[in-house]
Amino acid sequence: MKIANENPDNPIEKVLEYANEATETTDPELIRYALMSFITHHPSARNRNLRIPPLIQRSPESCVPQKKPGPVVSDEKVGESEGDIEYGMNWYREDPNLNEHHEHWHFVYNSDGIPDYKNPDIRINKDRHGELFVYMHRQMLARYDIERLGMNLPLIKPLDNYRAPIEEGYKPNTNLRDRIDKNADKIDTFGSREPNSVLKFDKINELEKKRKVLEKAIEMGKLTDDIEITIDLLGAFVEPSIIPGKEKMVDEQGGLHGTGHGAIGRITDDRGVMLDPRTAARDSVFWRWHRHIDNLINTWEEKQEPNDFSNSPPVGLQDIILVFKDKLPINHGETQDDEAAAFGEKTFGGENFDTDVSDNKYVTHELQTKMKSRIFVYTEDSKSHEKIDYLFPREFYYYFRVENTSSCQFEATFRVFIVPEELVESRCHWIELDKFKESLPPNSKTVVCRDCDMSSIVRQPPQKTVDELDDTALPTGAGTTVNENKNYCDCGWPFHLLLPRGRRGGMKFKLLVFISDWSEDEVPRISRCGSISFCASEASEKYPDKKPMGYPFDRPFKNNSYEETFAGLNNVVIRDICINWVDEFPEVVEDC
Repeated sequence: MKIANENPDNPIEKVLEYANEATETTDPELIRYALMSFITHHPSARNRNLRIPPLIQRSPESCVPQKKPGPVVSDEKVGESEGDIEYGMNWYREDPNLNEHHEHWHFVYNSDGIPDYKNPDIRINKDRHGELFVYMHRQMLARYDIERLGMNLPLIKPLDNYRAPIEEGYKPNTNLRDRIDKNADKIDTFGSREPNSVLKFDKINELEKKRKVLEKAIEMGKLTDDIEITIDLLGAFVEPSIIPGKEKMVDEQGGLHGTGHGAIGRITDDRGVMLDPRTAARDSVFWRWHRHIDNLINTWEEKQEPNDFSNSPPVGLQDIILVFKDKLPINHGETQDDEAAAFGEKTFGGENFDTDVSDNKYVTHELQTKMKSRIFVYTEDSKSHEKIDYLFPREFYYYFRVENTSSCQFEATFRVFIVPEELVESRCHWIELDKFKESLPPNSKTVVCRDCDMSSIVRQPPQKTVDELDDTALPTGAGTTVNENKNYCDCGWPFHLLLPRGRRGGMKFKLLVFISDWSEDEVPRISRCGSISFCASEASEKYPDKKPMGYPFDRPFKNNSYEETFAGLNNVVIRDICINWVDEFPEVVEDC
């Protein structure tokens, strides 16, 4: 950043020139880290649309999946292998793009703060960092639990007894590498954790001490020094990340989450995958540890009052219509969104606005997913490779029929969530599918069209083909590529995991759309990042939504009932759908 600031006429060229020289004398991993931080946070890099090569390309040794012990999935049934039912979730935990999402989120929201590009010696905290730490990881947990439910596995068991043996072991692929040690001239691999391993005694005491401080704070509603708890402060205290002016307090008393990662990752003398954000989610204990952290935070949330939705906006949300992209009579290309919108208005709007279209030949009452596979070559010289199984959704459009009952144009925030029917009363399991703004003309009946590609949680542009998932195209210029898409975002959820897999024959879900008032939600922003829900903003910008993250699921349900919470609201629609895991379906964008 200093080099770029000192060379305003050619900042990128000078940075890359220095980086190339520095790799001769400095740990290349450190140089890569500095470049990624620079590309993520410095305006000169953002203005050039520089992109960080995906993890599977820049560090293939960090993406080698765990060896498959043999078939473990047969339709909905999960068979045990070596006594460990967690093998049934390998396809999910070992997904390179999921792990890249987790790694990159921690780049964008570094727990030590990010350098102020104007003065890189100063660290600043991004807006609502602590709150987003809670929300993003909660969404990951909800999705993992839903996948487990679909496979008839028990929900995540929180790792809340620090003295008990950790039942699950984790044995990474022997080719999953940690880093290259230039001094020792050797390659380190990650260590294994045997089943029923126990944390070291000193770490147990440290964790229990930190948990007691946290539990007392939650009970009192205040952090030490009488700081009133907010979700943002609570997340920062637990992670830990910066609380301005309270760094010593956080360092000494907070950080339960980070301390747990360290304790589990050092359960043996060999570094475990829990010590690195790019590999931690591969281990089933990652999810157990985060469920424990989220449960503690949820204890504080449940003490809050339910949301008051009495002042609802002047809209009447009639229904949600789903149509598979491949069934639409449109051209798939640059004009497809315009053509899809025109189709929706003609078919579901105008004189058809109030008609029942449930039997329309284009309308679907189920969403579909399938499993695909690709070959990942992790050592070019030897052509060593692994087969990666991954989920993929049948692409679709939403159509929302909505009426603006006021005489003024209304700017609406559409918030789309989904949950399995079995978990409908657990607000922490409602997963966000999308959030976007739409203008509704005065006294109008409008059909709003939305492409699943544009999801506010998804990394932009979405990666669909094998080439896009692995980005096999060679980068230009010392590990950076230039991207022409102005709405790009390196941070965000993988598109292929947008929908839960569901079950063979269908798994029942509730799909909810909640409209709020954009004039009350809006936060001015200049960022081009498309993945706003999980990644939000550049540098020092504000999070682009004034509402709490996860709204309207950020507070307890009224009388512990989601039906009572949303009953009678004209700005909410809840509909039944199912997600069917099938063998095949037509794809809009086929692999070459």
